Amino acid sequence: YGSSTGCNRDNSIRLNSAAQLGLKAVVPNFLRTATISSIKMGRGSLAIAVSAACLLIGYSIAIGPYDWMHRDNFDLIMEKMISVDEKNCKEMSIDSLRLPVNTLGQVPKFNVLPQIVVFPNRTKLIHLHNMALNRGYFFSYILQRLNESEFDFPLLPGFMYYYLSSAATVTSAPGLLNGSSILFDTHCQYANWFPTILNFNQTLPLFGPKAWRLDDYQDNVNWLREPTNNTIIVEDLGAGPNHNYTARWHRLNPLFLYDPDPRIKIDFIPDLRTDNQAKHQYDYNIYNSSSPGVMGKTPNVTRRFFGPPSPGIQENYHPVYFSRPYFDCGRTNMWLVSSVGPVIDFMRRYSIETNLRSPKYVAVSTSDIDFRRIDFDPCKRGVESPDHTYLSGVARCGSTTTCEPLPGYGFQRGGYMCHCLPGFRYPYWQNGPFLGRNIEQASDEEAKRFECIPVRWRIHRLTQSGISNSGTGKRRRKRSADDVKLLVQLMRLYNASSMTELRVRAEEHDRQDQQAAAQAKLQQTGVRRFVQLAKSAVSAAVSYLKNATGGSSAARNFTASPSIVSTKLLPRHPLPEATQRLLDERKSRVKRNIETIADYGEQNIYYLGRLSSFSSDRYNAVKALMRQYVSITPENCGAQPPDRLVLPGEVGFGADKQFEVQARTALRLAHFLSAFQQNVNPDEIYGGVHGDKYLNEHQIYGEVFSNIMADHWILSSGVYYDRDAFFNPKLRNKVEYFGPTAYKLGSEQRTDQKQRELSFVAEDAAGWEAARAYYERDWFKLLKERWASNTYGLEKFVTKPFVRFDLNGTSSKPFQRFPIYYRAPRYEDIYWSKPYFDCNKDKDPNKRHLNAWVITVAVPFFGISPYKSLEFSGVVTVTVPLSKMDINMCPSNFYEANYFKNTAPCHYETTYCVPIINNRFALDSYKCECRQGYEYPFNDVSIWFHAGGMVSQNYEKMVNNEQNYYRMLTCREGSASSLLPTLAAVALALVSPWLTGQLTF
Repeated sequence: YGSSTGCNRDNSIRLNSAAQLGLKAVVPNFLRTATISSIKMGRGSLAIAVSAACLLIGYSIAIGPYDWMHRDNFDLIMEKMISVDEKNCKEMSIDSLRLPVNTLGQVPKFNVLPQIVVFPNRTKLIHLHNMALNRGYFFSYILQRLNESEFDFPLLPGFMYYYLSSAATVTSAPGLLNGSSILFDTHCQYANWFPTILNFNQTLPLFGPKAWRLDDYQDNVNWLREPTNNTIIVEDLGAGPNHNYTARWHRLNPLFLYDPDPRIKIDFIPDLRTDNQAKHQYDYNIYNSSSPGVMGKTPNVTRRFFGPPSPGIQENYHPVYFSRPYFDCGRTNMWLVSSVGPVIDFMRRYSIETNLRSPKYVAVSTSDIDFRRIDFDPCKRGVESPDHTYLSGVARCGSTTTCEPLPGYGFQRGGYMCHCLPGFRYPYWQNGPFLGRNIEQASDEEAKRFECIPVRWRIHRLTQSGISNSGTGKRRRKRSADDVKLLVQLMRLYNASSMTELRVRAEEHDRQDQQAAAQAKLQQTGVRRFVQLAKSAVSAAVSYLKNATGGSSAARNFTASPSIVSTKLLPRHPLPEATQRLLDERKSRVKRNIETIADYGEQNIYYLGRLSSFSSDRYNAVKALMRQYVSITPENCGAQPPDRLVLPGEVGFGADKQFEVQARTALRLAHFLSAFQQNVNPDEIYGGVHGDKYLNEHQIYGEVFSNIMADHWILSSGVYYDRDAFFNPKLRNKVEYFGPTAYKLGSEQRTDQKQRELSFVAEDAAGWEAARAYYERDWFKLLKERWASNTYGLEKFVTKPFVRFDLNGTSSKPFQRFPIYYRAPRYEDIYWSKPYFDCNKDKDPNKRHLNAWVITVAVPFFGISPYKSLEFSGVVTVTVPLSKMDINMCPSNFYEANYFKNTAPCHYETTYCVPIINNRFALDSYKCECRQGYEYPFNDVSIWFHAGGMVSQNYEKMVNNEQNYYRMLTCREGSASSLLPTLAAVALALVSPWLTGQLTF
């Protein structure tokens, strides 16, 4: 029953949709009767009846709760998702388990990630991309690093390494990742955990450990029956019936292992390529330490390995591709999206015929995310736009508004807001943009109110040459915009007993004014009379509050507005002595630098529905800090005192949100090290399966290399062991200190830009001199002091591994140790260092430094002591550039340790501040938008706000007494929507003369 059943494709009725949603919800009453009767007559009669009804009455069918909400692509996607569940998915076709190719939009691409703007609603896909690439780099490195002789074979990762690595990827990112796997091609896995039943240089038919998060609400190990998101299942997909996931007929293969669609291009395995264009070589050097404090001057290891491709900006192949959304039937039973990256090995392994060996894709690394958690762009995009997707245009913004997507909504309606177009303003009842969640709940009548009003009589922006010279004279102090607001604020500050006396004083002043008016026979309008009353009442209130017994601190600090106490507006009766003394004190007070914010006493604040402020002292401090930030360079950092190379900790405010992807990379490695060290024993043997060996230096170096290679924003990464915490399996003893650290540095001597991007260097931080020793760094000492004696607060994770029953994987069975428990830190346990400049003061080429402003992210990991208790083992770090962090100059809460808050000089009487993301570590990262009831007065065709750069520039000119138009960068009160008078206005004009003579106060 296709789309031909309805009038057209947009408002057609499909019988299966009506059955799901109910005919009553889809078809109106008068049409539902005809439809039900037509169903009894047959399929053709149904089509004719529905088509005739639509043509005759022109009724537009809606699938939403209201008639104005027309059917769109979002409804089609929801119908397909609702129609599939865990009960019927096995009988559904492959196409029924997949959504359209372009459902997922704005997917990350490796070669453009450093240049593009990554908005908050894309961070989940960025982490999904980086984790698949991270595991691809690591296994490519370690498989080729230990691919030389029979002595390297036992040092390869064992099956527990694969299992726990996949589980750690999932546990470190709740809400971001839902699964992870390493799937090997046929006969490409050389397993070292079957030494007695699998001969050397022999392979397993298939090996594919996959980890996914289990809904443990009813799990047998969850005694409290509370979902924790901390239970992980790890299963070998290469074991069990119909386990050949590489076959084209396998249901898993077309979902995310092979998709020839040119928009997907997932075809890594089997590797049928005849060239190595997409298999790039990476250079790396390793400097080892012979003893603590001694570092070698020449690299101990200089090698290359083949890894996932690193394409240039013009190349069209990528190391990671994204699958279309699919239903994971039989496992998570959820709609997922997977990122897929290749793993490369030099095949055949351990062969003396080297001329027959070549790099080959031997496996794929995948990461999964719940499709419902991915934000999509519902705004309308051009068909040729790269951001155009299947869901583009489902937002319901009006014709006078423009759409902007919002993060955090996932796959649901309402994840957008509607701004007024330039030349329009919001109605007086609307405070800020129209939110999509309100539009999606609006009735037919309410939907008409989400439109903007045209702005009349717009003005052209003045140029600098058109401004008259203000000279060097004293600037006139700006009068308060609304004196009555002072009285309202004053009444809110004090209790009822004080207000009783205030009313008595006000009545006395009013009586005196009435007598004076009668004697002078003055005829004044009611509006002017009310203003005079307000000013007199405020003066009386100031006098009373200043002389009241004790009084409050706010009363003692309160100072009248200059417009109230000006000589032009003084009341006609003599001022009280206390009030006059207060005025004399105010005249002798030094004028403040800032005059743009309403002056309510000594506090530079105002109250208009939201407390906002601007601090000139803080603004000057921020300018000084930015001068310090810019002035320190790699050339002069060695001559700077140590305190100049460190910024206040408040400067890094917001780093935990902006660098979450990088921090979770360190958290993933900390989770893996904790799980491995708490559960792996090399002496354990489970039948024919031997346990993993201790972690070796090659594996740790591979982990830190993969961290910096998979993420453009990670400059360095390290694993720093506590004293005697690392056991070297080669030396068969404990090493005093061990700290493998990788940098994106080892390419500075190379002139080829492309080769520079493919070169890396690592060193053992145990060889750092005593002044730089990692165990004396703040991030190591503080974490050790916190966790060395008390491990309370660590999160408990449960892993349920299922292994193959035999060598060929005829079936699966639970592992002998089932389930596996381990404890690891949470994201809240991460330590964020102060911003500092990592400087090579001695200009020593043998020392590796970043020579940039950076922030270090540190995460602890834990092992098992000889007494079988948890113990602190070390710290995992990643270092990120401060230059990539956004700053927020807008007003914020007093308890937020933001160094840049309250430094945006907007006119807060008529505007409010909005931070601008992805402007990086630079000032002017804000804009001033009009408040409720105000409109943007300028005739601009592209913006409806005052840009922060222009506001700050003119503010500084005003402070320096230069030509500026800072006072014009404000919003004016919103005018009427029409210039024609209403009946109420005409009636008021007719009776106003009578009111002038009769109205008294």
